Amino acid sequence: MQFAAPKADNRPAGKLAAAIDAQFGSFEAFQKEFVQAGATLFGSGWVWLSADADGKLVISQEPNAANPVQKGLTPLLTFDVWEHAYYLDYQNRRPDHLNALWSIVNWQVVEQRFAN
Repeated sequence: MQFAAPKADNRPAGKLAAAIDAQFGSFEAFQKEFVQAGATLFGSGWVWLSADADGKLVISQEPNAANPVQKGLTPLLTFDVWEHAYYLDYQNRRPDHLNALWSIVNWQVVEQRFAN
């Protein structure tokens, strides 16, 4: 697995990008919906991008230790929204924490998960 420095224009490519555009309208619309899901999760947990058995993308809020596997979904990407993940840098600004994470997502790995 290869890691790269964070970059502001970090975006998915290939079939994953096409699926995001088809399902959410654009990458920006997907980001907005994903961040909204993470920001509005009550308490602690995770926000996930997963795929169902037909390859349809699903954004879900999973409280505490729940995960999309329990719902028969294949996890592709997750952001931690437990307070310990962001409080030192962002205090109560969870959406700022979520938006900062886009620059470090390894979309090649997410694309591989989606392809499988």
